[in-house]
Amino acid sequence: MTRTRAAGNRNDMDAPFDAEREGVLARQILERYREAVRASRENEPVLRYGRRTLAVSTLAQQFYCEKAVQFSIERPFAPTAEMQSGTAGHEAVAALGIQMTPEEAVAAAVVERVRPLCVYEFRIGWRHSGVTITGFVDEAWFSGGSVALVAERKFSGSLGIYMPYRVQAGLYCLGLGEMGFATDSTHYRVSVFKRECHRCERLAAGDCLLLSGEAGQQECPQGAGISQVFPFEREQTARNLDWAMEFWTGEREAEPTTSPGKCRSCRYRRVCDSSPARANDVAL
Repeated sequence: MTRTRAAGNRNDMDAPFDAEREGVLARQILERYREAVRASRENEPVLRYGRRTLAVSTLAQQFYCEKAVQFSIERPFAPTAEMQSGTAGHEAVAALGIQMTPEEAVAAAVVERVRPLCVYEFRIGWRHSGVTITGFVDEAWFSGGSVALVAERKFSGSLGIYMPYRVQAGLYCLGLGEMGFATDSTHYRVSVFKRECHRCERLAAGDCLLLSGEAGQQECPQGAGISQVFPFEREQTARNLDWAMEFWTGEREAEPTTSPGKCRSCRYRRVCDSSPARANDVAL
């Protein structure tokens, strides 16, 4: 569900007004998105498991461990309590905004503003090498069709900003650019909260300093979190996407992680032939 934070009217923002330009840009962005979705429905599946589209979140998970992604499809488990708490945390923050249709969200995103407008759960979709990529951006801050900031939130037992988080945020930036938004000066912010933070009243009220980027680290009686901002690097992000897609197009098999620590905490460690943890279990 797309939501946006309430913002002042155009006069309050004191920004140039060009309704014709904004209308043309909004229509172009929406048409690119619709074409990507339409192509995924009309074209024959060309990906593993008969898939027609790839989700940004899945592509990012490949940078944690591709074998785990493979097993999650071939031997799926029900969502864990930890996953559910993460979903609850995202929903708590998204509830800060007002509900909008995708058309309304794009129309708001192209308006010239002195202060960028925040849109939660912004729906994106684009074509890359003949494949439709889709996703929902946790937060995207827009002004005049330019993306000032993309914000990605994670709820985890470990307060670290890891490669998959950065890949996911970078892919959101890439997708927004492919849809027609300007991303030349875009940055992305990754914020990681302790799992128990999803119950925090300050988070639900929008008062947590990590949400606004005012603090790089925060700790309170309810939990803790960290946040860091990075510049969007388009070429590196495109290379990351090309590498991840090689698995789905059958150019190569899944590459397992080389980290024993990841294997020890993986739900598939006892069935994965590549897992050091499984080898230890057998040896015992």
